[in-house]
Amino acid sequence: MTGLSQESPESIVGTAVKFSPLSIVLTDPRIEDEPITYVNDAFVRTTQYSRQSAVGRNCRFLQGEDTDPDDVRRLREGLKSGEQFEVTLLNYKADGTPFMNQLLISPVHDESGAMIARFGLQREVDRDLARAASENTVRHRDSAVSMLRELQHRVKNHLAMVVSMIRMQARREVTTDSFQALSRRIEALALLYDELFKLNVNVERDSRIQVDGYLKRISEVLSGIDGRGTVKVRVTSDPIVMSVDQAARVGLLLSELVTNAMEHAFEARDSGSIHVSLEDLGEDRLRLEVTDDGIGLPEGSNWPHGADSLAKQRRKAEGDNGKLDTTGANHQPGVGGSIVVSLARSLDAELAINSTGEGTRVSLDFTRET
Repeated sequence: MTGLSQESPESIVGTAVKFSPLSIVLTDPRIEDEPITYVNDAFVRTTQYSRQSAVGRNCRFLQGEDTDPDDVRRLREGLKSGEQFEVTLLNYKADGTPFMNQLLISPVHDESGAMIARFGLQREVDRDLARAASENTVRHRDSAVSMLRELQHRVKNHLAMVVSMIRMQARREVTTDSFQALSRRIEALALLYDELFKLNVNVERDSRIQVDGYLKRISEVLSGIDGRGTVKVRVTSDPIVMSVDQAARVGLLLSELVTNAMEHAFEARDSGSIHVSLEDLGEDRLRLEVTDDGIGLPEGSNWPHGADSLAKQRRKAEGDNGKLDTTGANHQPGVGGSIVVSLARSLDAELAINSTGEGTRVSLDFTRET
């Protein structure tokens, strides 16, 4: 253990996380053999398997000839229990390279309490670190695991929402735009996890984080997904601290608002700009604004007001025929509008939309949670 023996367990964990981005995997336990329904970019980078080759398969494809049967048994017992659990085992990348994979797997339940998915966090750990974790005390071994557990607990409602949409889309063939929108929503949650680790936040002790970096990273990722490179996104933010749960909601809101602007504000143009701002108004009142210099809202549009509830969106997806398009049509709000309304309501935010034909400004005034 040369080079590690002088470091504290917290320092070792921090280093491992810093250089090993968290992978996110969603599986569906209601389908035979519990296939993967989603993996994020970090999973692709870590395992070298593409999304196309991973989705639809059971996670055991990562195991190999030297994977310890006792670790596999612990994994199976954890899955059978239906509870949250953690296990570290030897997995293999697409090129055959072995790596130690620390897994934290949690069930996701719907409103009735039924398990609709399993949410897994994965991180590649050094073999010596994994060995030390098994040999040291439970307190040392769990220094990272307890942090992951607390994070999952804090954003479980948001996970349930995106998992519900995955299940909605799994029933029917979906449009490319709909699938990309779902992936983007999950990436927004993934960024929250990554940002908390990057900032070395102990969420068991500190339930609040500074959000300006998180919002900037979401905007950067969305700019990259857009691919044009000609729509510039600028983020300004006061040094605002808020709860992890509230940060998750604000991050998802930002994801919807910026994406909506990118998709619709510049339809007849090759370039444009979007300004994201988070302002401290005093007395714990905050204002999130997303302003673009695009074409403005279509005449007669009341987006996102009038959007169906997420429950109604799910019923429509289950009952209608043909290819599923969750992005909306004929100036009617899609799932994105439903999410904006739902999250604004959860923040008890005052939502205002202003369109002058020279752009659109969406603002939300809400109270910081204490």
